[in-house]
Formats: sequence, C-alpha cells, structure tokens
Amino acid sequence: MKFARAPELDRIWKFFGPLFLILISADQISKWWAVKNLDSINDQNIGMALSYNDGIVFGLNLPIWMIWVLTVAVFGLGIWLVIENKLWRDHWHLTGLALLLAGAMGNTIDRFRFGYVVDFLKVYWWPTFNLADVFIVSAVALFAWEFLIRENVLEDL
Repeated sequence: MKFARAPELDRIWKFFGPLFLILISADQISKWWAVKNLDSINDQNIGMALSYNDGIVFGLNLPIWMIWVLTVAVFGLGIWLVIENKLWRDHWHLTGLALLLAGAMGNTIDRFRFGYVVDFLKVYWWPTFNLADVFIVSAVALFAWEFLIRENVLEDL
C-alpha cells in the first residue's frame, strides 16, 4: 500500500478540510435551529417537521449496541475504501468523501450528544430526514457517477 507524498497530502487537506468543516457545521447549525424553532408536530406534506430518530436508517429500531457496531463497521469500511481506492485522487473524489464523512459524523455527533438523531426535513410520505442524510445520499450519487460514468469515459480517451 502506497500513501500520498507530503505535498499531495497538503493539497488534499487544503481542499478537503475546509469543505468538511463547512458541511458538518451546516448540519449541526441546521439541527440546532430546528430544535429551537420547530414544533414536534407539523402536518405539512412538504416543509419541516421536527422528529427524533433513535433508530437507524428510516427509523428502523435496533438495540443501541447494534447501532454502534454498525456505525464503527461503516466507518472502518469507509477508511479501508479510501486507502485501497485512493479516493483522494481529484476534487470530485474529495467532495464525495467530504459529503459522506460530514453526513456520517453529523449523525454520529447527534447520537453521542442526545442518544438520537435530530430530523426536520419532510417531503410527502418519505421519512423525515436532515442535512447529514442529504450529504450521504449526495455522496453515494456522486461516487456512482464517478465510478460508473466518469471513470469509464476517462478510460476511453
């Protein structure tokens, strides 16, 4: 396994670090705002409705120890994928990585602080979600585009 040289790491952190901090700050500030300003009961189909998710994805309830085991496993898998696939190759990779890690960390911070995740965005019948969830889904879409479309196009050139 070969790691990036020091100048490459410096370039990486100058892009990744601020982006990661901006994203995680936006998530935490939006959740703070939601808790301070939204009622927990809201009948709107589109808009904001405060809810507290003590389960995992889509409110699936699991024992707390299983949630933490899954969280550690996902972070471990993510770190391995980053190292093995060199996900620091360009700004697209770094943006996806920043989105993914900021989303995961934002929800993990909530779980540590409160024992649940604060959700407040509502769209029709879909379960209530937050910015961290949007970041994670955006990262998955970006990585899918990266690996399925963009890299195939680059290989054909």
